[in-house]
Amino acid sequence: MSVQMRLVHTRMGMTPPALHSEESAREMALHAPQPSPMPARMRARFTATTDGGVIRVLPKRGLRSGGVLVFLHGGAYVYPLVEGQWGVVEGLIDRTGLPVIIPDYPLAPKHAATDAFDVVQPIIDEAQAEFGRVILFGDSAGGGLAISLAMQRRDAGARQVDGLVLYAPWVDVTMTNPAITDVQRLDKILRVPGLAWAGRAWAGDLDPADPRVSPLYGDLSALPPMLIFQGDADILGPDTIEFARAAARAGVDVRLRVEPGGFHVYVLSVPFIPEAVAALDRSARFVTGILRSR
Repeated sequence: MSVQMRLVHTRMGMTPPALHSEESAREMALHAPQPSPMPARMRARFTATTDGGVIRVLPKRGLRSGGVLVFLHGGAYVYPLVEGQWGVVEGLIDRTGLPVIIPDYPLAPKHAATDAFDVVQPIIDEAQAEFGRVILFGDSAGGGLAISLAMQRRDAGARQVDGLVLYAPWVDVTMTNPAITDVQRLDKILRVPGLAWAGRAWAGDLDPADPRVSPLYGDLSALPPMLIFQGDADILGPDTIEFARAAARAGVDVRLRVEPGGFHVYVLSVPFIPEAVAALDRSARFVTGILRSR
């Protein structure tokens, strides 16, 4: 673990953990702001247009053809795109040259998972028709949503996405894994009660253990290649690791990096910590490999 990683995580521990209770989660959802616009630092190098709740981001120079990245942001399914997530978008465009599509998908508790599915699946269809290959990438809740969408496309016989890049994906919203207890003492950011409430709100009329909201419990065979980054100081870690192992047993091409001392979605700290920079470098190589294959 780098000094930078340790310092950033320590600084995070100076504020109350996010979602530390059901009440805090409700308040977070109630007072959620509008999605963060593209930061000023990016405007000279990128264009961002919004149409029908879909943000398109393109580099002004070095645009690459043959594919597109679709970013599904995290936020426990109750919080919109935040400024820190733009750093990952920026980093992947810089490294791949690909455009990025960001769906502003419906959030809980006003909406439920099935509402988001109905919004995002057509966006993927349109992206495939326009750009060809589509790679989904997502952090935390967005990573869980990406897996769910891929599973649903497989089951529906729809054209599959070409790859998944997942940063600390939330694969089990029930938060019932006994191993979480051992990791909780290391995690300065997240707590179970608030996450469990957000998971139930997202599930809506579905059981929180339904594979559409908790992919860990689903059939993991015949999914696209996936690259997963997970910190071991993150209470989502035990489920992510279990998911990756189960997917590998099901024959999926899974590449998992468990970062020692890594906090929840540490990649959002790019460019401040070397582990985040390395994760984006590896992500770009993975994406480039997909575009060059087949």
